[in-house]
Amino acid sequence: MDIQWFSKNPKGVATIYDSNITLNKVATNHFINSYGILIGYSSDSKALLIKSISKEEIAMGLYKDSEIHTISIKPSYGRITGKSIINKLCELYPIEFKELTLNKYECSWVPEEKTLEVFLERRVSQCF
Repeated sequence: MDIQWFSKNPKGVATIYDSNITLNKVATNHFINSYGILIGYSSDSKALLIKSISKEEIAMGLYKDSEIHTISIKPSYGRITGKSIINKLCELYPIEFKELTLNKYECSWVPEEKTLEVFLERRVSQCF
């Protein structure tokens, strides 16, 4: 009998919809203690960047209020809402929002920068 056992391989996954970005539990865990987030795009790595911001960083005036976004943390996911965020991202990187298209991407935490990097050229395939 040929059996292949599956090990736990927790990967961060970001799903981009036309009005929000949803992070799975693995990706969300990095933002539990965040007071706010910054959202950006790296054209070099073709990645969406989500940076964790502490209350102290905001109090020091390091970022403008208009740059700071919120992330809603739920028990099994995190969500960043804002159609304007998605529209801005689509200006910089083409994403299709067809009914059957899944916009799920691998992501990785960069601890020294407190940033989640969502690799837009690394789609996560789904089996149905």
